[in-house]
Amino acid sequence: MRGEVTFDALEKRWTLFLGTSARCGVEQQYDRGFFAVVADGMPDVDPQTAVAIATAMSEGVELPPMIAAKAVAALRGMKISVLRDLAWHGMRKHHPEVTPQMVDDMIDDMGDERFGGIIREALQATQAKAEVGDDAGRGKPPAKLRGTSGKKRTGRV
Repeated sequence: MRGEVTFDALEKRWTLFLGTSARCGVEQQYDRGFFAVVADGMPDVDPQTAVAIATAMSEGVELPPMIAAKAVAALRGMKISVLRDLAWHGMRKHHPEVTPQMVDDMIDDMGDERFGGIIREALQATQAKAEVGDDAGRGKPPAKLRGTSGKKRTGRV
């Protein structure tokens, strides 16, 4: 699935996906919008950069190189508790047994820098543009909306 990141920690393979369910879980936990939580977790980010990051993520567009460099630096300064919560919500789809304490143990096993890189990759992967070969990227409806012949339905009976 687009946006999934796999990694090894605690002698096991894990999958992290910051999809809609994970982002809604973060919003419910913090009683704030997802991007507001991420912005609050990065206190050293200037408002202009925060808005540019949020806009790019919500619209699925790439950040200009200068802003992207600021975003990477900002993620390095993000509060570890927010990173942990993002990971916990992002892992629950594939690993419902995961608890915040288990994520803490994973962070201790991997180290802050490697863990931050995984979160950064997951955030970027979730918002990546559709692949050039994807039907959606070419404006075609998903295969489920096509007839069994593979042709688009015309709406006529």
